[in-house]
Amino acid sequence: MTPNKNRYRLLGETIDEYKADGVIEMTLQACHTYNVESFGIGRFVKEKKGIPYLAVETDYSTSDVAQLNTRIAAFIEMLG
Repeated sequence: MTPNKNRYRLLGETIDEYKADGVIEMTLQACHTYNVESFGIGRFVKEKKGIPYLAVETDYSTSDVAQLNTRIAAFIEMLG
């Protein structure tokens, strides 16, 4: 599963195609496969693509909506 070279390639293509200002990666809590890759993906986005990166872990319940809203809003504000 890791390193997932195809994931890096597709992410890079998507960043370039949409001229992304930043990347937010949402990982499902306890999804260790993608959580393990978060560090490498963050480094790829920041170092290779030169744009900000935010990793967010959630259990997709409503209990963390306020916290996610605050973190994502701050990230978007930082991009502006």
